[in-house]
Amino acid sequence: MPWTDRVGRRLTPRDLHIFMTVAEAGSMAQAADRLAISRPVISKTIAGLEAVLGVRLFDRTATGSLPTPYGEVLLRRGIAVFDELRHSVQEIAELADPNAGLLRIGTTEVTAGGIVAASIARLSARYPRMRFYTERGGVHLRMDLLRERRVDVFVIRPATKDPDPDVAFEPLMHDRLLVTCGATSAWARRRRVSLADLVHESWILAPAEVAPGGSMAVAFAAAGAALPETIMISDSLPMRLSLLATGRFITVIPHSTVMLAPRPHWLRILPIAIQPWHLPTVIATLRHRTLTPLAQLFIDEARAVVATLGDGGP
Repeated sequence: MPWTDRVGRRLTPRDLHIFMTVAEAGSMAQAADRLAISRPVISKTIAGLEAVLGVRLFDRTATGSLPTPYGEVLLRRGIAVFDELRHSVQEIAELADPNAGLLRIGTTEVTAGGIVAASIARLSARYPRMRFYTERGGVHLRMDLLRERRVDVFVIRPATKDPDPDVAFEPLMHDRLLVTCGATSAWARRRRVSLADLVHESWILAPAEVAPGGSMAVAFAAAGAALPETIMISDSLPMRLSLLATGRFITVIPHSTVMLAPRPHWLRILPIAIQPWHLPTVIATLRHRTLTPLAQLFIDEARAVVATLGDGGP
């Protein structure tokens, strides 16, 4: 007989609770007093459990009821069952309480230092005991992190405007790139400069920025210039900043990151206007999955952060 027919539909938490109370109290009479129910109800419940399981659970003695070896197994496992239920109730309470819950956020390196960090800072100020976990990964891994429930939300600039059928995108903003250099760069003191002027400089650009249709590929083409010949391909923001500080490199940094993250005193923004990305930065979530209250708080906070940024001009 299948487990669901033999036990799953006939063994209830109430029956298990009564059984455990008898085992702990040592007699059906004392269990009845503790539970404020009649002894016949206790006796009938234990008899029903024994019929379902096909074994005797208690030895009845003159001094009370002692678990048999079968009863000891059920008692041990029953304790584990109720312990898991108790933890479930605690976790549910934590999910609903920002001051006790854990919010898991997926992010890219760039959004981590900007929108995500700013949103976490604001939330942690309002809810000091709120806990945060962040994780990064490639485009496909990012969606897998959502599907595997390893993160609740993911803040990304996607490669396509059409998400997978099981994923929902909520647009936050169309970010734009700011052309930057170090304070010791000769270009830092120029009041007028164009992309065409910088073609022969050493650039650091991300793969998505120079790919066909990428923001910088489009920008150089619009300026009537080819992509720079001396170029380092990297999407590492720390690497960009470290090399930028030497004064020998040019790079682009999203407006949101420059405005929201701590800005190095030596960072200079050049007066070059780059059109916003044609795809927005979004918050990705699983479609048809109920958001936790903490995830919704984060989404609302991210919207408020983005509202402080203005139009993103240089």
